[in-house]
Order: sequence, then C-alpha cells, then structure tokens
Amino acid sequence: MASVSGAAARPMRISWSGAAVAIALALFFYVVVRFLIGSTGDLGRHGDKLPLYWLHIIGGSVVMLLGPFQFIAPIRNRFRAYHRIAGYMFVAGSLMAFVGFVAIQPMWTVGIGGKLPKGVTDDFFLSQASAMVLWMAAMAAAVVAARRKRFLTHRHNMTRAFVLAAYFVVVRFLDPAGMALITPFASAEAAANAHSDWLAWVVPLVAVEVYYGRQWDRLLRRRGAAS
Repeated sequence: MASVSGAAARPMRISWSGAAVAIALALFFYVVVRFLIGSTGDLGRHGDKLPLYWLHIIGGSVVMLLGPFQFIAPIRNRFRAYHRIAGYMFVAGSLMAFVGFVAIQPMWTVGIGGKLPKGVTDDFFLSQASAMVLWMAAMAAAVVAARRKRFLTHRHNMTRAFVLAAYFVVVRFLDPAGMALITPFASAEAAANAHSDWLAWVVPLVAVEVYYGRQWDRLLRRRGAAS
C-alpha cells in the first residue's frame, strides 16, 4: 500500500521542451488565424476569380493547420496512421494552393509582359513564384523519399515544403513589423517591399538547411563509426 500511495502522490513532471512546443504552436496558430481573417480583405481584388482564390487559401490553410503536428516526434511515432493520412492531406492542400496561386495571376488576363490593371503590381511575383515552385519540388521529393523509406530525406524535404508554405503567412506580418530593419537598405518603398518578400522565405529556408546539415552529419558519423 505504501508503494501505491507513494506513486499516487508523486508530483507530475513538467516537460519544459513540451511546454515550449505548446507555446510555439499556440503562437503559430494565432498568426495563421489572424492571416485567414485578414485574407477576407482580398475578396474584392480577386473577385473575378473568387473560387480559385479560395482554393489557394483553403489549400494553404490545410497545410498550415496540419503541418506543425507532423514534426512533433511523439505524435509522429505514436500515431503512424494519423501521420500518414495527415501527410496525404498536406500534399492535397499543397496542390490546391498551387493551382489557386497560378489561376489568380493577372498574366492570364493581360498576358506576359502586358500592362497590369491600375493598382496591381508584380513586385512580389518572382519571389512568390520561386517559393511556390520550390514548395512543390520539396513536397514531391518528400513523397518519393517516404515511399523509398528514406525517412531523414523525407523529413528534410517536408520541412522545406512547410517553411516555404509558411512564407505566405509570415510575409504578411514581416511587412508591418520588420520594415524598419529593411528600409535602410532600399532606395524606395517598392524595393523595400520586394526585399522583405525574398527574406521571408530565404532566411527560414537557410535555417532549415543548417539544422538538417547537422542531422546528416550525425548520421554519417554514426555510419562511419559502425563500419
């Protein structure tokens, strides 16, 4: 009885890493919800292609809401079926976001190199298109790696894809919050906006490469030691 009561009285341990992850998730989802609410302001700008605009938003929302849980090891390892289904939904949401992005580009109405409607600019198109194409490429590489059971390659590319997808949310908050750090390096407001757009996905992507570079280095060292 003493051992049972002692076990019952044992205080619950607090996992500081778990608490940090929970706080990070809460902040991330707060930012995503704020972005989705703010996206309703684009209804007028994309009113002529509203269904396809929402295809982009809905697909991106699926990726943003499911993606973070794919990288939490206890969830990924314990709930394998959920991880697999959520992965398929991630792929489907990514494809929806890609189709919606392509469909709402003004080039379809004015032609490549044509004159854009008043108030519409292409300052961010090249940055956004680059991020979108890299997102799709990383996602495809992740799917192929998973089928071949190369799981570190799979995680590496899924992280790339998620960071590139998150850019479309992050950049909306970088513009008002971080422009003071960018404007000293730009000669005009349009240039500052273009710089912030590239930085919003290039810097996080470099961070991903640094992190997974260390992961690959550890794997190679273990294999070298084993041989």
